[in-house]
Amino acid sequence: MLSRAAGDFYWMGRYFERAEHTARLLDRHLAHLVDRPVDVLAHGWRILYAALGQPPPISPTETGNAEAFLVPDAFALAAHLIEDTENHDSIIQSWTKARENAKQLRPWLPVRVWTCLNDGFLWLQNCNFTEYWGQGPNRLPAGVVDRLRHLSGVIKARMSRDNAWRFFELGRFVERLQLQTALLQAWSCPSNKKSQIWAGLLHVCAAYEAYCRTYSMMIQPEQALAFLIANPEIPYSLSFSIRSVQLLLSGIDPAGGRHPRRAPHRHALRLAAAIETNSQASADEADTRDFLEDFAEDCRTLHDRIIAEYIHYSLEQGLPS
Repeated sequence: MLSRAAGDFYWMGRYFERAEHTARLLDRHLAHLVDRPVDVLAHGWRILYAALGQPPPISPTETGNAEAFLVPDAFALAAHLIEDTENHDSIIQSWTKARENAKQLRPWLPVRVWTCLNDGFLWLQNCNFTEYWGQGPNRLPAGVVDRLRHLSGVIKARMSRDNAWRFFELGRFVERLQLQTALLQAWSCPSNKKSQIWAGLLHVCAAYEAYCRTYSMMIQPEQALAFLIANPEIPYSLSFSIRSVQLLLSGIDPAGGRHPRRAPHRHALRLAAAIETNSQASADEADTRDFLEDFAEDCRTLHDRIIAEYIHYSLEQGLPS
């Protein structure tokens, strides 16, 4: 496949994962907007924006200024992440970029996939955010999550398991690795000790029920953090994501997994080993935060090496045979 097409599929997957991640966080936070104390809401907004790597439009630093995070300003904070076209990582911007990539891929995309993707984009573009907010603060992000998951189902059902699909999925899981690492970094700050905050994180990561079955309904922050790092059965855990990346790389470049391994394969193996080593070490909070900081940097390096090996390789080098 053309490197240009591979790049478009890769970035399309990244943008859709980014849009869904933001929508999931907003859906959970906005669903509890009216039944939480002001200081808890303020703390929640700070964590949410920190996890997304964005400065909030309103950013008080003291609990005494938490009134800035009441419902009227929550509207502005949510709108900034959903419909603000000046915010390059807003949901509408991520979906727009994914659609631009998809427009270049029409020969590779089944008609039903393109139709579903385009219908979702037009729906979001024409949404009246104020009207949806009146029906319920989390109504719009919940709708975004539903449409993106519907699109994922259509892609799963309609696309052949060829390199087009593999590059799309590779983009999604590389993005998920970076986003989930940032999310765990934001949640692992020393001020986050309340069990309800960690229960919210487990819900966002679709891991609450699994955690309760494995441990108990009493959420222990250190235990929950280790669970979301190392459990290979949780779709939003770091372990699940890096294993998925390894499988996809093996499908794209089978020879790259044999000695001497190509750079992306070698780096993905390093990330998987880092998770395994961390899971066997002591559950010290400072050590875990250091691990997440190093892991975030390694995730960015993994992206760079995938781009260099399969998308922006030199003409003299060519694709691996």
